[in-house]
Amino acid sequence: MDDTEKYSLYLHWWFEFQLPEFIPRSYPQGLLRTRAIPVFTGPRRSGKSTMLFQLIAELRQSEPAQNILYINFEDDRLAPLTGSELSDFLAVYRQQFPVAEDRPVYMLIDEIQNLPGWEKTIRRMYDTEPEVKLLITGSNSKLLSRNIATALRGRTLSIPVFPLNFAEFLMFKQIPLPERSALPFSDRQKNRLLRAFQEYFTFGGFPEVVLEPQELFKEKLLREYFHTIFFADIIERHEIRSVKLMDAFIKMLTRQMACLFSMGKMQASLQSMGFKVSKTTLIDYFGYIEEAFLGTAVPIYSYSIKDRLQYPRKFYLIDNGLFQIASFQKREDQGRLLENLVFWHLQSRYEDIYYWKGGNGFEVDFVLPELLEQDDLPALIQVCFDMTDDRTRKRERRALMKAASELGAKRALIITRDRWGEETLDNVQVTIRPFIDWALQERPDFR
Repeated sequence: MDDTEKYSLYLHWWFEFQLPEFIPRSYPQGLLRTRAIPVFTGPRRSGKSTMLFQLIAELRQSEPAQNILYINFEDDRLAPLTGSELSDFLAVYRQQFPVAEDRPVYMLIDEIQNLPGWEKTIRRMYDTEPEVKLLITGSNSKLLSRNIATALRGRTLSIPVFPLNFAEFLMFKQIPLPERSALPFSDRQKNRLLRAFQEYFTFGGFPEVVLEPQELFKEKLLREYFHTIFFADIIERHEIRSVKLMDAFIKMLTRQMACLFSMGKMQASLQSMGFKVSKTTLIDYFGYIEEAFLGTAVPIYSYSIKDRLQYPRKFYLIDNGLFQIASFQKREDQGRLLENLVFWHLQSRYEDIYYWKGGNGFEVDFVLPELLEQDDLPALIQVCFDMTDDRTRKRERRALMKAASELGAKRALIITRDRWGEETLDNVQVTIRPFIDWALQERPDFR
Protein backbone atom coordinates (compact mmCIF):
# COMPACT_ATOMS: atom_id res chain seq x y z
CA MET A 1 0.00 0.00 0.00
CA ASP A 2 1.47 3.36 -1.00
CA ASP A 3 1.15 6.48 1.15
CA THR A 4 -1.61 8.03 -0.98
CA GLU A 5 -3.80 4.95 -0.53
CA LYS A 6 -3.02 4.91 3.20
CA TYR A 7 -4.10 8.53 3.62
CA SER A 8 -7.18 7.98 1.48
CA LEU A 9 -8.30 5.00 3.57
CA TYR A 10 -7.75 6.96 6.78
CA LEU A 11 -9.79 9.89 5.49
CA HIS A 12 -12.63 7.59 4.40
CA TRP A 13 -12.60 6.08 7.88
CA TRP A 14 -12.76 9.53 9.45
CA PHE A 15 -15.74 10.74 7.42
CA GLU A 16 -17.67 7.63 8.47
CA PHE A 17 -16.55 7.86 12.09
CA GLN A 18 -19.17 8.45 14.80
CA LEU A 19 -17.97 10.63 17.65
CA PRO A 20 -17.97 8.80 20.98
CA GLU A 21 -20.14 10.04 23.81
CA PHE A 22 -18.35 12.44 26.13
CA ILE A 23 -18.95 14.66 29.12
CA PRO A 24 -18.21 18.29 28.14
CA ARG A 25 -15.41 20.14 29.91
CA SER A 26 -14.75 23.85 30.02
CA TYR A 27 -12.24 25.53 27.74
CA PRO A 28 -11.51 29.16 26.79
CA GLN A 29 -14.21 30.61 24.58
CA GLY A 30 -13.36 31.84 21.09
CA LEU A 31 -10.84 29.10 20.24
CA LEU A 32 -12.47 28.50 16.88
CA ARG A 33 -12.36 32.19 15.95
CA THR A 34 -8.79 33.08 16.88
CA ARG A 35 -6.09 33.10 14.22
CA ALA A 36 -3.61 31.62 16.73
CA ILE A 37 -3.17 27.84 16.88
CA PRO A 38 -4.72 26.36 20.05
CA VAL A 39 -2.31 23.82 21.54
CA PHE A 40 -3.82 21.44 24.10
CA THR A 41 -1.10 19.88 26.25
CA GLY A 42 -1.05 17.66 29.29
CA PRO A 43 -0.40 14.13 30.51
CA ARG A 44 -1.70 11.07 28.73
CA ARG A 45 -5.32 10.16 29.39
CA SER A 46 -6.17 13.59 30.79
CA GLY A 47 -8.81 14.25 28.13
CA LYS A 48 -7.03 16.07 25.28
CA SER A 49 -8.53 13.88 22.54
CA THR A 50 -11.97 14.24 24.09
CA MET A 51 -11.47 18.00 24.02
CA LEU A 52 -10.89 17.78 20.27
CA PHE A 53 -14.04 15.65 19.84
CA GLN A 54 -15.95 18.25 21.85
CA LEU A 55 -14.72 20.98 19.49
CA ILE A 56 -15.56 18.83 16.46
CA ALA A 57 -19.11 18.38 17.75
CA GLU A 58 -19.39 22.14 18.16
CA LEU A 59 -17.97 22.77 14.68
CA ARG A 60 -20.43 20.37 13.06
CA GLN A 61 -23.29 22.59 14.22
CA SER A 62 -22.16 25.45 11.99
CA GLU A 63 -19.58 24.14 9.50
CA PRO A 64 -19.74 21.59 6.64
CA ALA A 65 -18.71 18.15 7.95
CA GLN A 66 -16.40 17.62 4.96
CA ASN A 67 -14.33 20.64 6.04
CA ILE A 68 -13.43 19.10 9.41
CA LEU A 69 -10.46 16.69 9.59
CA TYR A 70 -9.13 14.74 12.55
CA ILE A 71 -5.69 13.06 12.49
CA ASN A 72 -4.26 11.04 15.37
CA PHE A 73 -0.50 10.55 15.08
CA GLU A 74 -0.61 7.74 17.63
CA ASP A 75 -2.75 5.68 15.24
CA ASP A 76 -0.67 2.67 14.16
CA ARG A 77 -2.28 2.75 10.72
CA LEU A 78 -0.18 5.83 9.96
CA ALA A 79 3.16 4.34 11.07
CA PRO A 80 5.96 4.83 10.30
CA LEU A 81 5.86 8.62 10.40
CA THR A 82 8.35 10.53 8.26
CA GLY A 83 7.33 14.15 8.83
CA SER A 84 5.58 14.80 5.50
CA GLU A 85 2.22 13.40 6.61
CA LEU A 86 0.40 16.69 7.23
CA SER A 87 1.16 18.11 3.79
CA ASP A 88 0.38 14.78 2.12
CA PHE A 89 -2.90 14.44 4.02
CA LEU A 90 -3.99 17.88 2.90
CA ALA A 91 -3.08 17.13 -0.73
CA VAL A 92 -4.98 13.81 -0.81
CA TYR A 93 -7.93 15.39 0.97
CA ARG A 94 -8.21 18.22 -1.58
CA GLN A 95 -7.88 15.82 -4.51
CA GLN A 96 -10.40 13.19 -3.39
CA PHE A 97 -12.99 14.88 -1.19
CA PRO A 98 -15.46 17.72 -1.85
CA VAL A 99 -14.46 20.83 0.06
CA ALA A 100 -16.71 23.79 0.74
CA GLU A 101 -14.39 26.38 -0.79
CA ASP A 102 -16.01 29.35 0.92
CA ARG A 103 -15.45 27.92 4.42
CA PRO A 104 -12.25 27.24 6.40
CA VAL A 105 -10.76 23.77 6.59
CA TYR A 106 -10.35 22.67 10.22
CA MET A 107 -7.50 20.26 10.95
CA LEU A 108 -7.56 18.84 14.48
CA ILE A 109 -4.32 16.99 15.10
CA ASP A 110 -3.81 14.62 18.04
CA GLU A 111 -0.41 13.85 19.64
CA ILE A 112 1.55 16.08 17.27
CA GLN A 113 4.83 15.39 19.12
CA ASN A 114 5.04 12.00 17.34
CA LEU A 115 5.45 13.67 13.95
CA PRO A 116 9.12 14.33 13.10
CA GLY A 117 9.81 18.01 12.46
CA TRP A 118 6.24 18.98 13.34
CA GLU A 119 7.26 22.52 14.33
CA LYS A 120 8.46 23.50 10.85
CA THR A 121 5.46 21.90 9.18
CA ILE A 122 2.96 23.67 11.43
CA ARG A 123 4.76 26.99 10.99
CA ARG A 124 4.76 26.65 7.20
CA MET A 125 1.08 25.71 7.11
CA TYR A 126 0.21 28.63 9.38
CA ASP A 127 2.08 31.07 7.13
CA THR A 128 1.04 29.68 3.72
CA GLU A 129 -2.40 28.12 4.29
CA PRO A 130 -4.50 30.89 5.92
CA GLU A 131 -7.73 29.05 5.03
CA VAL A 132 -6.65 26.07 7.19
CA LYS A 133 -7.47 26.37 10.91
CA LEU A 134 -5.17 24.20 13.03
CA LEU A 135 -5.86 22.81 16.52
CA ILE A 136 -3.30 20.44 18.02
CA THR A 137 -2.67 18.34 21.13
CA GLY A 138 0.50 16.89 22.60
CA SER A 139 1.68 14.97 25.66
CA ASN A 140 5.08 16.60 25.92
CA SER A 141 5.49 19.81 27.90
CA LYS A 142 8.11 21.02 25.41
CA LEU A 143 5.09 21.95 23.31
CA LEU A 144 4.53 24.69 25.88
CA SER A 145 8.05 26.00 26.04
CA ARG A 146 11.20 25.60 24.00
CA ASN A 147 9.85 24.29 20.70
CA ILE A 148 6.99 26.75 20.53
CA ALA A 149 9.19 29.64 21.65
CA THR A 150 11.70 28.99 18.86
CA ALA A 151 9.55 27.75 15.97
CA LEU A 152 6.00 29.02 16.53
CA ARG A 153 6.54 32.34 18.29
CA GLY A 154 3.36 34.39 18.29
CA ARG A 155 1.36 31.73 16.46
CA THR A 156 0.00 29.59 19.29
CA LEU A 157 -2.34 29.70 22.26
CA SER A 158 -1.29 27.15 24.90
CA ILE A 159 -4.10 25.45 26.82
CA PRO A 160 -3.15 22.89 29.50
CA VAL A 161 -5.51 19.93 29.97
CA PHE A 162 -4.97 18.31 33.35
CA PRO A 163 -6.93 15.60 35.17
CA LEU A 164 -10.37 16.73 36.34
CA ASN A 165 -10.65 19.43 38.95
CA PHE A 166 -13.11 18.83 41.78
CA ALA A 167 -16.02 20.60 40.06
CA GLU A 168 -15.49 18.53 36.91
CA PHE A 169 -15.17 15.39 39.03
CA LEU A 170 -18.61 16.05 40.53
CA MET A 171 -20.08 16.60 37.06
CA PHE A 172 -18.60 13.30 35.84
CA LYS A 173 -20.10 11.56 38.90
CA GLN A 174 -23.47 13.26 38.18
CA ILE A 175 -23.42 15.01 41.55
CA PRO A 176 -25.19 18.38 41.34
CA LEU A 177 -22.94 21.36 41.87
CA PRO A 178 -24.20 23.56 44.70
CA GLU A 179 -25.21 27.12 43.95
CA ARG A 180 -23.24 29.89 45.61
CA SER A 181 -26.40 30.83 47.49
CA ALA A 182 -26.38 27.33 49.03
CA LEU A 183 -23.20 28.06 51.00
CA PRO A 184 -22.55 27.17 53.72
CA PHE A 185 -23.67 23.64 52.85
CA SER A 186 -26.43 21.79 54.61
CA ASP A 187 -25.35 18.68 56.53
CA ARG A 188 -26.74 16.52 53.73
CA GLN A 189 -24.80 18.41 51.05
CA LYS A 190 -21.65 18.45 53.13
CA ASN A 191 -21.74 14.68 53.74
CA ARG A 192 -22.41 13.96 50.08
CA LEU A 193 -19.54 16.18 48.97
CA LEU A 194 -17.19 14.70 51.56
CA ARG A 195 -17.96 11.18 50.31
CA ALA A 196 -17.19 12.31 46.77
CA PHE A 197 -14.08 14.11 47.99
CA GLN A 198 -12.75 10.90 49.57
CA GLU A 199 -12.87 9.11 46.22
CA TYR A 200 -11.30 12.09 44.43
CA PHE A 201 -8.69 12.40 47.17
CA THR A 202 -7.70 8.73 46.80
CA PHE A 203 -8.03 7.93 43.10
CA GLY A 204 -7.55 11.34 41.52
CA GLY A 205 -9.13 12.91 38.46
CA PHE A 206 -8.14 11.00 35.31
CA PRO A 207 -11.49 10.86 33.46
CA GLU A 208 -11.58 7.11 32.73
CA VAL A 209 -10.59 6.34 36.32
CA VAL A 210 -13.36 8.60 37.63
CA LEU A 211 -15.95 6.83 35.48
CA GLU A 212 -14.75 3.32 36.39
CA PRO A 213 -17.06 2.03 39.18
CA GLN A 214 -14.78 -0.67 40.60
CA GLU A 215 -11.80 0.24 42.77
CA LEU A 216 -9.79 -2.74 41.52
CA PHE A 217 -10.03 -1.54 37.93
CA LYS A 218 -9.39 2.06 38.96
CA GLU A 219 -6.03 0.88 40.31
CA LYS A 220 -5.34 -1.19 37.18
CA LEU A 221 -5.98 1.83 34.95
CA LEU A 222 -3.72 4.02 37.07
CA ARG A 223 -0.92 1.43 36.93
CA GLU A 224 -1.27 1.28 33.16
CA TYR A 225 -1.08 5.09 32.91
CA PHE A 226 1.97 5.22 35.13
CA HIS A 227 3.78 2.50 33.18
CA THR A 228 2.95 4.13 29.83
CA ILE A 229 4.20 7.53 30.93
CA PHE A 230 7.30 5.92 32.45
CA PHE A 231 8.29 3.79 29.45
CA ALA A 232 6.89 5.67 26.44
CA ASP A 233 7.28 9.30 27.51
CA ILE A 234 10.44 9.04 29.60
CA ILE A 235 12.52 5.89 28.98
CA GLU A 236 11.95 5.43 25.23
CA ARG A 237 11.69 9.10 24.26
CA HIS A 238 14.97 9.98 25.97
CA GLU A 239 16.69 6.64 25.31
CA ILE A 240 17.52 6.12 28.98
CA ARG A 241 19.64 3.05 29.63
CA SER A 242 19.55 3.09 33.43
CA VAL A 243 15.90 2.07 33.75
CA LYS A 244 16.31 0.90 37.35
CA LEU A 245 17.92 4.20 38.33
CA MET A 246 15.09 6.23 36.80
CA ASP A 247 12.54 3.95 38.45
CA ALA A 248 14.18 4.43 41.87
CA PHE A 249 14.41 8.20 41.34
CA ILE A 250 10.71 8.50 40.46
CA LYS A 251 9.68 6.38 43.45
CA MET A 252 11.77 8.56 45.76
CA LEU A 253 10.24 11.71 44.28
CA THR A 254 6.75 10.28 44.71
CA ARG A 255 7.40 9.61 48.40
CA GLN A 256 8.62 13.21 48.65
CA MET A 257 5.36 14.61 47.21
CA ALA A 258 4.52 17.97 48.79
CA CYS A 259 7.81 17.84 50.71
CA LEU A 260 11.10 19.66 50.24
CA PHE A 261 13.71 17.82 48.20
CA SER A 262 17.17 18.63 46.89
CA MET A 263 19.16 16.94 44.13
CA GLY A 264 22.15 16.64 46.43
CA LYS A 265 20.23 14.60 49.00
CA MET A 266 18.58 12.54 46.29
CA GLN A 267 21.99 11.80 44.82
CA ALA A 268 23.33 10.70 48.21
CA SER A 269 20.32 8.44 48.82
CA LEU A 270 20.62 6.80 45.43
CA GLN A 271 24.35 6.28 45.85
CA SER A 272 23.70 4.61 49.19
CA MET A 273 21.45 2.18 47.27
CA GLY A 274 24.35 1.30 44.95
CA PHE A 275 23.60 3.59 42.00
CA LYS A 276 26.41 5.58 40.41
CA VAL A 277 24.79 8.88 39.51
CA SER A 278 25.70 12.57 39.31
CA LYS A 279 23.60 15.61 40.22
CA THR A 280 23.68 16.66 36.58
CA THR A 281 22.08 13.37 35.56
CA LEU A 282 19.34 13.76 38.17
CA ILE A 283 18.65 17.31 37.01
CA ASP A 284 18.26 15.96 33.46
CA TYR A 285 16.01 13.16 34.70
CA PHE A 286 13.83 15.62 36.55
CA GLY A 287 13.48 17.63 33.34
CA TYR A 288 12.24 14.50 31.58
CA ILE A 289 9.70 13.92 34.37
CA GLU A 290 8.35 17.46 33.97
CA GLU A 291 8.25 17.11 30.17
CA ALA A 292 6.09 13.99 30.54
CA PHE A 293 3.74 15.91 32.88
CA LEU A 294 4.31 13.37 35.63
CA GLY A 295 4.91 16.18 38.10
CA THR A 296 6.54 19.55 38.71
CA ALA A 297 8.36 21.49 41.40
CA VAL A 298 7.79 24.78 43.24
CA PRO A 299 10.71 27.00 44.36
CA ILE A 300 11.08 29.00 47.56
CA TYR A 301 9.73 32.56 47.55
CA SER A 302 12.69 34.89 47.65
CA TYR A 303 13.72 38.12 46.02
CA SER A 304 17.07 36.47 45.33
CA ILE A 305 17.22 34.43 42.11
CA LYS A 306 20.18 32.57 43.59
CA ASP A 307 18.04 31.44 46.55
CA ARG A 308 15.29 30.26 44.25
CA LEU A 309 17.78 28.14 42.33
CA GLN A 310 19.74 26.78 45.29
CA TYR A 311 17.12 26.15 47.97
CA PRO A 312 15.22 22.83 48.04
CA ARG A 313 12.01 22.71 46.04
CA LYS A 314 8.66 21.00 46.63
CA PHE A 315 7.50 18.26 44.26
CA TYR A 316 3.86 17.82 43.21
CA LEU A 317 2.64 14.70 41.41
CA ILE A 318 0.20 15.29 38.54
CA ASP A 319 -2.56 13.19 40.14
CA ASN A 320 -3.29 11.77 43.58
CA GLY A 321 -4.24 8.43 42.02
CA LEU A 322 -0.67 7.88 40.85
CA PHE A 323 0.53 8.29 44.43
CA GLN A 324 -1.98 5.62 45.41
CA ILE A 325 -0.41 3.01 43.10
CA ALA A 326 3.23 4.12 43.29
CA SER A 327 3.55 4.21 47.07
CA PHE A 328 1.97 2.68 50.15
CA GLN A 329 -0.43 5.29 51.54
CA LYS A 330 -0.16 6.03 55.24
CA ARG A 331 -2.34 8.09 57.54
CA GLU A 332 0.34 10.77 57.81
CA ASP A 333 0.21 11.19 54.01
CA GLN A 334 -3.27 12.77 54.17
CA GLY A 335 -1.98 16.31 54.56
CA ARG A 336 0.39 15.93 51.62
CA LEU A 337 -2.32 14.44 49.41
CA LEU A 338 -4.61 17.38 50.18
CA GLU A 339 -1.78 19.81 49.51
CA ASN A 340 -1.18 18.12 46.16
CA LEU A 341 -4.84 18.66 45.19
CA VAL A 342 -4.69 22.31 46.24
CA PHE A 343 -1.54 22.89 44.18
CA TRP A 344 -3.07 21.65 40.91
CA HIS A 345 -6.20 23.72 41.46
CA LEU A 346 -3.97 26.76 41.97
CA GLN A 347 -1.81 25.82 38.97
CA SER A 348 -4.81 26.17 36.67
CA ARG A 349 -5.26 29.81 37.72
CA TYR A 350 -1.88 31.27 38.70
CA GLU A 351 1.39 31.26 36.81
CA ASP A 352 3.67 32.04 39.76
CA ILE A 353 3.41 29.79 42.81
CA TYR A 354 6.02 29.51 45.57
CA TYR A 355 6.42 28.20 49.09
CA TRP A 356 7.76 30.30 51.97
CA LYS A 357 10.17 29.21 54.66
CA GLY A 358 11.32 31.31 57.61
CA GLY A 359 13.39 30.82 60.74
CA ASN A 360 12.64 28.19 63.38
CA GLY A 361 11.22 25.86 60.75
CA PHE A 362 8.13 27.95 59.95
CA GLU A 363 6.75 27.17 56.49
CA VAL A 364 3.79 28.30 54.39
CA ASP A 365 2.70 25.96 51.64
CA PHE A 366 1.82 28.48 48.94
CA VAL A 367 2.63 32.13 48.19
CA LEU A 368 0.85 33.85 45.29
CA PRO A 369 2.93 36.98 44.60
CA GLU A 370 0.38 38.60 42.30
CA LEU A 371 -2.09 38.78 45.21
CA LEU A 372 0.27 40.25 47.83
CA GLU A 373 -0.89 43.79 47.14
CA GLN A 374 -4.59 42.92 47.09
CA ASP A 375 -7.01 43.17 49.99
CA ASP A 376 -9.77 40.86 48.72
CA LEU A 377 -7.92 37.61 47.96
CA PRO A 378 -5.49 35.59 50.14
CA ALA A 379 -1.89 35.62 48.98
CA LEU A 380 -0.80 33.03 51.56
CA ILE A 381 -2.33 29.55 51.64
CA GLN A 382 -1.74 26.88 54.24
CA VAL A 383 -3.05 23.33 53.85
CA CYS A 384 -3.98 21.37 56.98
CA PHE A 385 -6.00 18.16 56.66
CA ASP A 386 -7.09 18.04 60.31
CA MET A 387 -7.46 21.20 62.43
CA THR A 388 -8.77 19.50 65.56
CA ASP A 389 -5.38 19.33 67.29
CA ASP A 390 -4.56 22.51 69.24
CA ARG A 391 -0.82 22.27 68.57
CA THR A 392 -1.44 21.92 64.85
CA ARG A 393 -3.70 24.99 64.78
CA LYS A 394 -1.12 27.10 66.64
CA ARG A 395 1.71 25.97 64.37
CA GLU A 396 -0.18 26.75 61.13
CA ARG A 397 -1.30 30.16 62.38
CA ARG A 398 2.15 31.16 63.61
CA ALA A 399 3.68 30.26 60.25
CA LEU A 400 1.09 32.38 58.44
CA MET A 401 1.66 35.34 60.76
CA LYS A 402 5.44 35.15 60.29
CA ALA A 403 5.07 35.06 56.51
CA ALA A 404 2.43 37.81 56.47
CA SER A 405 4.67 40.07 58.55
CA GLU A 406 7.66 39.52 56.28
CA LEU A 407 5.78 39.75 52.96
CA GLY A 408 3.17 42.37 53.86
CA ALA A 409 0.21 40.11 53.13
CA LYS A 410 -3.19 41.24 54.40
CA ARG A 411 -5.15 38.02 53.94
CA ALA A 412 -4.40 34.34 54.43
CA LEU A 413 -6.27 31.09 53.93
CA ILE A 414 -6.14 27.69 55.61
CA ILE A 415 -7.63 24.85 53.55
CA THR A 416 -8.81 21.82 55.52
CA ARG A 417 -10.84 18.69 55.02
CA ASP A 418 -14.02 19.82 56.75
CA ARG A 419 -13.59 23.03 58.81
CA TRP A 420 -14.92 26.58 58.30
CA GLY A 421 -13.91 29.69 60.19
CA GLU A 422 -12.87 33.37 60.15
CA GLU A 423 -10.46 35.19 62.45
CA THR A 424 -8.19 38.22 62.52
CA LEU A 425 -4.64 37.79 63.82
CA ASP A 426 -2.20 40.73 63.97
CA ASN A 427 -4.35 42.65 61.46
CA VAL A 428 -4.28 39.72 59.04
CA GLN A 429 -7.64 38.24 58.08
CA VAL A 430 -7.41 34.44 58.16
CA THR A 431 -10.12 32.36 56.52
CA ILE A 432 -10.51 28.63 57.20
CA ARG A 433 -12.36 26.65 54.54
CA PRO A 434 -12.73 22.99 53.59
CA PHE A 435 -11.44 21.90 50.20
CA ILE A 436 -14.95 20.98 49.04
CA ASP A 437 -15.99 24.63 49.48
CA TRP A 438 -12.82 26.35 48.28
CA ALA A 439 -12.34 24.21 45.15
CA LEU A 440 -15.89 24.85 43.97
CA GLN A 441 -15.91 28.60 44.60
CA GLU A 442 -12.48 29.07 43.04
CA ARG A 443 -13.48 27.78 39.63
CA PRO A 444 -14.06 30.73 37.26
CA ASP A 445 -17.45 29.45 36.01
CA PHE A 446 -19.01 28.96 39.46
CA ARG A 447 -22.77 29.18 38.97
